[in-house]
Amino acid sequence: MKWLFALLKIAKVGSLISIFISLGAYALVYGWKFAVALVYLIYIHEMGHLLAAKRKGIKTSNAIFIPFVGALIALKEEPKDANQEAYLAFGGPLLGTLAFLPAIPLFMMTENPFWLLVITLGAMINLFNLMPVHPLDGGRIVGVISTKLWVLGIIGMVVYLFLHPNPFLILFLLLGISKWWKEFRSEITRNQRDSVIEINQFGLEQLEQYAGATDDEKIRMFNIWNMELSQLYEKFNNMKSWHIPLLDDNKLKEKQLTEVKLNIYRLLIDAANSKEEYQYGPTDFENIGTYERIVATFFKEMQEQTEIRDKEKSYYSSSLKTKVIWFSLYIGLAVFLMITSLYAGDLMEQYKTLLP
Repeated sequence: MKWLFALLKIAKVGSLISIFISLGAYALVYGWKFAVALVYLIYIHEMGHLLAAKRKGIKTSNAIFIPFVGALIALKEEPKDANQEAYLAFGGPLLGTLAFLPAIPLFMMTENPFWLLVITLGAMINLFNLMPVHPLDGGRIVGVISTKLWVLGIIGMVVYLFLHPNPFLILFLLLGISKWWKEFRSEITRNQRDSVIEINQFGLEQLEQYAGATDDEKIRMFNIWNMELSQLYEKFNNMKSWHIPLLDDNKLKEKQLTEVKLNIYRLLIDAANSKEEYQYGPTDFENIGTYERIVATFFKEMQEQTEIRDKEKSYYSSSLKTKVIWFSLYIGLAVFLMITSLYAGDLMEQYKTLLP
């Protein structure tokens, strides 16, 4: 009974229910022995992710099992960098591999085909998860080595999908392509954030200049802002609503920045219309006037965009030593699982009539 209480501590009711649903679904199709082996292997694999996350102090949801798909764990906070993400991802296939290792000597001693089934399933499940396609574990691991490896994973997934058609594989492929595309265009995104920061900086400088201006200068600045706003509205309304990726990148960027500028000038005019004096110092966002609130908005936007840009820029940066370590761990585990899978597959042919 001790193992049952330990299980209840790790997995809450929802997770347990999903486990039994998966057991029942697999048992109906493949038999209960196959179902027990498969759910056990998936469970230990997911526990590897949970333990890795716990070691890094990252909160997660409990493992939720989805019949004929596997299981998933949601992170409640993002990893700080690709190195930490690789650590979380590697925990799954590492513990998943350890889960079926005892079945090797058990099969050698008993020649019971059930243990061969455990070995084969364990090797295949963890090897598949090591495919370098995001969001599979392999894609998260190789990201710290080089995101260019995702291209190889996408090609491999296309070939695998051609040989083994599966709607869930299509989903993984689409997610992988989406992640690769986002990273491929990351430089453009960072440049865009730089422009947004500059525009908000301009808005802040305009407000500070307005605060120290004479009444005549304030009127002149207010008229200029109105004129700029009218011109931007006209420009924005003449822009097309759709754009072709890559071909229309510059036009899309121009439209997005025009929209940001529109918002800046609207805020500048709102600040001027508030008739409030700008005073440095207040930090209580809820208890400040319109003018101060707009200033705080500019500051906040600049800070958020800077933090996101800096994280995006450094997220996949790692030392050569880190890359070599992860490459060695990834290749080593993948080769072991591949050899095990091929050898176990050959034995399965000999024992297929005795398999459960």
